[in-house]
Amino acid sequence: MSNFNQSTDLPSDDALEQLLRRASPRPMPPQADEASVREAVRTEWRKVSSKHRTRRRMASLAVAATVVLGVFAAFNLLRVPGVEAVQVAAIEKSIGSIYLLGDSSELRETRDLSSVLSGQTIVTGDQAGIALAWGAGGSMRMDENTRLEFIDNETVYLKAGRIYFDSRPSSLIAGVADAERLVVRTDHGEVAHLGTQFVTGVDDRALTVSVREGQVSIDGQYHRHVASSGEQVTFSGRQRPTVLSISRAGEGWNWVSQMSPSPDVDGKPLYEFLLWACRELGLEIHWEGQAEQVAHAAILKGSIDSEPAEAMRLRLASADLEWRINDGVIYVSDN
Repeated sequence: MSNFNQSTDLPSDDALEQLLRRASPRPMPPQADEASVREAVRTEWRKVSSKHRTRRRMASLAVAATVVLGVFAAFNLLRVPGVEAVQVAAIEKSIGSIYLLGDSSELRETRDLSSVLSGQTIVTGDQAGIALAWGAGGSMRMDENTRLEFIDNETVYLKAGRIYFDSRPSSLIAGVADAERLVVRTDHGEVAHLGTQFVTGVDDRALTVSVREGQVSIDGQYHRHVASSGEQVTFSGRQRPTVLSISRAGEGWNWVSQMSPSPDVDGKPLYEFLLWACRELGLEIHWEGQAEQVAHAAILKGSIDSEPAEAMRLRLASADLEWRINDGVIYVSDN
């Protein structure tokens, strides 16, 4: 215990209070020194506060940057690279009302369409149709009330209606070569030609493929089938495909010949024209007497503006040749 405590016999806290009362007043620092001290304290406080704000700002910026990078990465994952539109077909003939499907799914009627680009969808109206020279080879026809999307130069998507395809068209059709590949997609399966003439038809319930010549590979959702000449195959749901025998000519094919593009016959022998007409009509040709020699010797002039059946009748008559049709065969004879 200190001497002060011993002389006063007071508790230490009370003794300390008496000692402070006896002490002389402490001198106040000069005002200038006090102002300097206060300014130094303020400066240091600003530095400390600024560091805290900077840390908070950097943390906020880091969070924002992380969010932006995440959104950008997700966008790049979902983004589909732009594909340049290319011409996939040229229109050779059209009748009736033809529409292009717009960006907002509206139908825009077009009267001067001469080519088709990838990504476009063409819709035909009532009693309408189109004949197209397929860019990768082959001749295509669209029937009335048909909706067809042109994916690329090897693929189309048939949404409704029916289309015809000839992978080996006549050389009389200018600018059309043999087709190497064509795939017709539908909601019921895919159809691919193996060197043929065929019709693909689709509606909400079924996919129907009719083969006039050659073979067609059909890959349905549940079954597969290779259809041959004279067969009509129907795929409907999970049922096994039904196969029927059909004629290669007749009323079921009339719409195809009605949409035949005009052949280039000027200076060509009648023989070549008759082969083209028979292919368009699904007929075999049989020569009698000297008819074949006459057909090779007869040279045609001008152009063909009528349908194949009518044009054939007129050209045979002009060459003084007779003809008759029986069971899908046309018999041509000289007088």
